[in-house]
Amino acid sequence: MSQALHSIARELRSALLGGDHVLANRLVSDYTDALRELWESMPESDRAASSIPQQARELLTWAHDMTVVRRAIDGAQLAVVQKAGRYNAARYGASPRPGVQFRG
Repeated sequence: MSQALHSIARELRSALLGGDHVLANRLVSDYTDALRELWESMPESDRAASSIPQQARELLTWAHDMTVVRRAIDGAQLAVVQKAGRYNAARYGASPRPGVQFRG
């Protein structure tokens, strides 16, 4: 696999582990473009023995699984924030506001 693909794959893993889904989405697009370019530049005989499809499948499967896990974690954290907001509203007699609000 080319250095460019390795670099993009490393950045993609880092973005997903860091929860940067916007960057990860862009990197998946970059990865597939670089992968297509590499694949199309390879002779047919090299394609047959190449491990590139398996490596790409493993990376993209991992990326999908990590995205599902991060969404579940983020959902659980949001539920805790909402529960704390309802608890504080009830404790201090204020009516709870729908949604999440952040103060600067």
